Amino acid sequence: MKIQFYIPDDEIIPTQLRVKIDDKYDVYYSKVHNEFAWDFTFYNDAKDCYETLLDEMVSRMCSQSEDHGSSWRETKREIIKKSEDWWSSIVVRVYFRIRDAW
Repeated sequence: MKIQFYIPDDEIIPTQLRVKIDDKYDVYYSKVHNEFAWDFTFYNDAKDCYETLLDEMVSRMCSQSEDHGSSWRETKREIIKKSEDWWSSIVVRVYFRIRDAW
């Protein structure tokens, strides 16, 4: 699965974090204030396969977090918003903890 961070052409300083997956799906994500968690927003076609996309993104976030024996571990997921319109979105919050090897 190809995942690339991007900045839209009409923005110089990005106001939201975005990735494009397999040159097809746009996913927005942001850190949750006062929580060790991230919100992932999936729109249109991406919402139909969000679980697969989210599994891969979370897996990569955890694997890149390894630093001197400590690393991120996913602890919980919850849907915090789900729309049913044609332009709809689904927002999933993923909680993490830091696993320390010591």
